[in-house]
Amino acid sequence: MAPELEGRITQAIYKGQLTLLAAKVIGTEPNAAGVWVRYRRRGDADIRDMQVGAVIDCTGIVKDPRATPNPAVRSLFDRGLARVDPLCIGIETDADCAIIDRNGIGSRRLFAIGPLTRAAFWEIIAIPDIRNQCAALAARLAKTDSEQSPEPIVSSPASSC
Repeated sequence: MAPELEGRITQAIYKGQLTLLAAKVIGTEPNAAGVWVRYRRRGDADIRDMQVGAVIDCTGIVKDPRATPNPAVRSLFDRGLARVDPLCIGIETDADCAIIDRNGIGSRRLFAIGPLTRAAFWEIIAIPDIRNQCAALAARLAKTDSEQSPEPIVSSPASSC
C-alpha cells in the first residue's frame, strides 16, 4: 500500500478511530449513526454486535463477472460481445485491452481497462497502474487505421467457471 495510506491507517488505529477484526459479518442494519453490525470473530462461536460509522467490504473479487449488476457489462455478455476470462474474475482481453467476444475474436472497437482486466494484467487496481494502462491504450487508439493490424486477434475458448 502507499506509504501515505499506511500512515493514515496507523494513525486511525492509534486514535481508536479504526478497529481491525478477523470476523464474519452475520448481518448489518443501517441507522442514523452508521451501521449496526452482527458478527462472529474467527475461531469463536459467539455472535456479537457493534455500532460502526462505516463498513468497508474487503471480501475480494467477484467470482463470476457475469453476475454483475452493472447493465453495461451484463449487456456485453448477453450480446456475446465479451466472455469471461479463464480465471472467471473479469472480462477476457488481449494484450492491447481489446475485449474478446464469445467466439474468441478481439474487438477493434470495444476495450476494457482497470479491474475488469485483472486476469490479463493482474495487479490493475491502483491508480498509477490504471493510468499507465489508459496511456498505452490511448496511444494504440491514436494510430491511423493503416498502422493497425488488419487481422482480428483470435483467442482460444475460455474455460468454464
